[in-house]
Amino acid sequence: MTSTRVLLVLLAAITVIRAQNNPVFKKFEYKHSFRAPNLSQRDGSIPFWIVSGDAIASGEQLRLAPSMRSRKGIAWNKRAFVESENFQVDIALKIGGQGRVGADGLGIWYTSQLGALGPVFGANDFWTGMGLFMDSFDNDGQKNNPQVSLMLNDGTRSYDHHTDGSQQILSSCQRDFRNKPYPVRVRIEYMKNVLTVHVDDGMQPTPRYELCMRAENIFLPRNGYFGVSAATGGLADDHDILDFSVFSLFNEQQKPVPVAEQIPQQEKQKYDEEFERQMKEYEQERAKFKEQHPDKVKEDDEYDPNKYYEDATARELRLIYESQNAIHQVMQNMDQRLAQIQQAQLSGAGAAAVPQTGQAAPAAVAGGASFQQHEKNEVITSLRDLTQSVRDMKQYINEIFTKTYNIDQKIAQGGAGGGGVDSSMHQKVDSLLNELRTVRATQVQTTGPGANCPNVACVSTTIFLVILTVQSGIILAFIFVRSKQDKAKFY
Repeated sequence: MTSTRVLLVLLAAITVIRAQNNPVFKKFEYKHSFRAPNLSQRDGSIPFWIVSGDAIASGEQLRLAPSMRSRKGIAWNKRAFVESENFQVDIALKIGGQGRVGADGLGIWYTSQLGALGPVFGANDFWTGMGLFMDSFDNDGQKNNPQVSLMLNDGTRSYDHHTDGSQQILSSCQRDFRNKPYPVRVRIEYMKNVLTVHVDDGMQPTPRYELCMRAENIFLPRNGYFGVSAATGGLADDHDILDFSVFSLFNEQQKPVPVAEQIPQQEKQKYDEEFERQMKEYEQERAKFKEQHPDKVKEDDEYDPNKYYEDATARELRLIYESQNAIHQVMQNMDQRLAQIQQAQLSGAGAAAVPQTGQAAPAAVAGGASFQQHEKNEVITSLRDLTQSVRDMKQYINEIFTKTYNIDQKIAQGGAGGGGVDSSMHQKVDSLLNELRTVRATQVQTTGPGANCPNVACVSTTIFLVILTVQSGIILAFIFVRSKQDKAKFY
């Protein structure tokens, strides 16, 4: 028992070493494939493929046979697979219907000739090549369906439907691929005359392949054609193909040589010399044109992309300059708004302090010249919010000023080192710094301790409270007098 385990470990190690020494290169072949989205064109055709029978192609899937009785459809690749002798095919399919049992099934083909409509899962009989069948219905009553079966044909044998090809198939595995929540994925790999088939269970979005069959000494026809087909009988399922991706496989010795390396060295040198000669002729013709037509000659900087496109540094400085202008405009609007509110507050307080007798107070109240209590509360709240906004804006401007100053220092260092930006950009940055210093000084004078109100007479808190008390007393006196007159009229 111990010797058997050691032998298995040695065999696994040898297999891993061989795989590392002989890596396999894979290349996607789009002319032999189709996949969602944009699987088909507007007219319902698939590029490089022939769609026939009851098959219908859409942008998301190819429905080979709908869930209706006695339907069949095929799709065959127009181009022969000449890229490599080895290949890998990844198929994502969905087969399902309303019944507990479905029929008939789906076929995946690699044949020496283009296929046609026929009795073998929708395709023709007596084919030459490989047929991998997803057989849904149990014709022989052995209760071994749904199953995945592989059959090779040399063009002389006919598929036996009554026995599900049990005497003809090369290998098979029983897999339930009907009515799965996710597409069932099948991977067919043909490498060094070894054919391997892996099948996913369709129970999760990420494929989890399990080995279905492996057959050695398989000799498939060279330059064959890929195809798919499906058919229904007395029972019916929807047979959909969502992805059919073909990859050509190469080992280290068969790895395709790039096109640039396929050109012989002498021919490549000849092409380089021809290119140099044509470039010299072009320069000579260009110089001659400049001499003959000096008025039509464009300046050399016409072809300079920097003249039409700004670099990252210039764009960043331009955005900073525009944002600073926008902030400066907002600050000016806020300053004007504050001045208007202060003027309105002063005018309301002056109108309340002018009347000296009890007869003028009702007129002032009736005329609406003075502020009501709720209006004063709103004004005070607005002033507090604006003051807080001004403080936040001041802090934000200080941060931007610091960042701009750092950028200016970096630009100055870059200019001293031979790089940098042109003089116009330096002038923009200097003007931006000057405006920022002006706005900052204005804000410090406005919001700082001991600040004076520019162009507006400030009202102290004591005077404002005295005016507010006098106005409230006048309003109470007016209400009291008016209530006494109403009582006199009632009696």
